[in-house]
Amino acid sequence: MSVLDLLFPKGLYCICCGKVIDETRPYRLCNDCMDGIKWAGGRTCAKCGKVLSVANPGEICFNCREHEHIFDKGYTCAEYGTHERALVFHLKYDGQTDIADTIGEIMYDRMTAEFGEEELRAKYDMVLPVPIHNSKRYLRGFNQAGLIAKAFAARCGLHYDEDILVRTKETHIMRSLGPEERKNNIRGAFGVRPWRKKDIAGTSILVVDDIYTTGATIDEIATILKYPHHEDRADMAGASRVDFLSFASGADVVKSN
Repeated sequence: MSVLDLLFPKGLYCICCGKVIDETRPYRLCNDCMDGIKWAGGRTCAKCGKVLSVANPGEICFNCREHEHIFDKGYTCAEYGTHERALVFHLKYDGQTDIADTIGEIMYDRMTAEFGEEELRAKYDMVLPVPIHNSKRYLRGFNQAGLIAKAFAARCGLHYDEDILVRTKETHIMRSLGPEERKNNIRGAFGVRPWRKKDIAGTSILVVDDIYTTGATIDEIATILKYPHHEDRADMAGASRVDFLSFASGADVVKSN
């Protein structure tokens, strides 16, 4: 245990707002932050898992209606808002890497509520994180998606592998881009390591990331996992299924472009 852990025990402070709490609080969150998080406990998109808007009477979010996706199914824990943003930013930019363990716990509860633990273990052959570019990893010191995915996989008893996917190029910040701009920005940004292509043939893969918005990133990853040998996607010797799991997803809005 470090000196900082002795002075500021992690279990005594809300990981979202920093308020003093007791160790019994679920997910190390105070009551206000627990209530403030927009948990995905109601209607969710049948394709991407995004929390459906009250203005949307259907089973598919507005974005999935407008854009065809390569991934098979998505799941999320919450809708991205103020509290969700705070947790992700504390992890990514403040170096509070212990938050990844808590997000992994939240993801575990979300997925076992959906499937049950045994069904979940039988559903996927491996868990892969969305990779970040080496330059960003060098500056940050870690890949937040990797920390989250590893914590989640450990709880589930699923195989975690961070050596299959690689980030091949840096990209522009996505949050200011529209859906088509995101696709162009992320195109060609990922690859499967050549010596690992044989390991994904016929597998069912769950890709983990912190945030989901339009699906451009996961679609690019799903494409190279399902069709890893030819850019024209003629070779089917890739993954048989690619799902994704995010901590938070963007809102279900009518216009996504």
